[in-house]
Amino acid sequence: MSYYDFSLLCGETGPLASASLPDRLRLPMDGLTPILAVGDQVLAGAKVAVGNGPDTGDLHAPLAGTILEVERHSMLIEMDGGGKTDTLQPCLDGGEPLRLWLKSMGINVGALYKAPTLIVNGVPPEPGISVFEPLLHDYRKTLELGLETAAKVVEPSKMYLAAAKGNRANAFANCEVVHVAPVYPNGLDPLVYKAVLGQEVLPGSRPNNATMLSVADLYAIGRVMETGRPVTETVMTIGGQNQLVRVGTPVGFLAAEAGAQIQPGDRIVLGGPLRGLAAANLDQGVGKDACGLTILRREAALEPTDNFCLGCGTCERHCPARIMPGLISRCAEFKQFKRAEAYHIHSCMECGLCGYWCTAQRPLLQYIRLAKYELALLAGASAPAGPSGDEIKEQTGDTPC
Repeated sequence: MSYYDFSLLCGETGPLASASLPDRLRLPMDGLTPILAVGDQVLAGAKVAVGNGPDTGDLHAPLAGTILEVERHSMLIEMDGGGKTDTLQPCLDGGEPLRLWLKSMGINVGALYKAPTLIVNGVPPEPGISVFEPLLHDYRKTLELGLETAAKVVEPSKMYLAAAKGNRANAFANCEVVHVAPVYPNGLDPLVYKAVLGQEVLPGSRPNNATMLSVADLYAIGRVMETGRPVTETVMTIGGQNQLVRVGTPVGFLAAEAGAQIQPGDRIVLGGPLRGLAAANLDQGVGKDACGLTILRREAALEPTDNFCLGCGTCERHCPARIMPGLISRCAEFKQFKRAEAYHIHSCMECGLCGYWCTAQRPLLQYIRLAKYELALLAGASAPAGPSGDEIKEQTGDTPC
């Protein structure tokens, strides 16, 4: 197993590059309902799916082409070099009308609600993920427009920019800079709330007195307002270089473009090595929230085992949430999910440090995520319902596929 550097210092990252374009895009469809069918031709920027929940942004085709597959979790589009849709006039209103317009343009608007404090998170999310640096340095105008637009919805009285000490971070207008130690996991939202507000926020909850957007969120909002075109790209760190990548680009294509040869047993992780999610296969496309692509070689990555917990307490000593990951993992392992709540599983921010330091090499983060999922099912949680046939017809003039 390799040892990773927990430093969040980025240094000089260079300009933002544009990734190569693949022949086919596989758009992730989780939380979305398709409004087009197999065989339909789409222009670049055409809406292909709508978000099921009130906070999930709609999905648009990054490039023109023909839809070859529509499955539960993905939509496959073959590119044909066609044209693109007309640009739209940006919404000049504030409040809820602006929020709904941004949602229709592909922005996830869960953090856009009225709050007295708006925090911009500019701390790298994981070691090796440096997507915020070129945005803060080269796209200031876009970020300022994104912040101005977000403020029309949030209506904050105070604004803060959280940054890792040692990284470049020039304050925006009327925005105070708060520096945090450049050590992982200080970039995770609960710890940024703690550093800025001095209060602890349960992961996944929505505090009443504040909301938080990342630098990448501001960039996406600013680009939509600048261009009048929907979100069809994401910024990712790949092989140490930051790139603009079309949503749906297969991970195998990106790895090949970076010069990497994937061998049996290697894993391609969307995100960083500690809390990223392994791609199911090389054809899986990147989503709008992907911030990095990491290749874990078989000989260097953790080999998870079903070894029993040693009770050594190493995971507890490294846990920033001050909980007991070892006990929680045992609850999950033996399907004692309700019992895991007694050990404060919902305080876990899923940083992955427990699994990294585990002496027995148990997949602690995966156990915790499993338990959270099962607890949500026991509580009666279900996926948000998709739009009705009439709502889909309003969007496309067609019946649902």
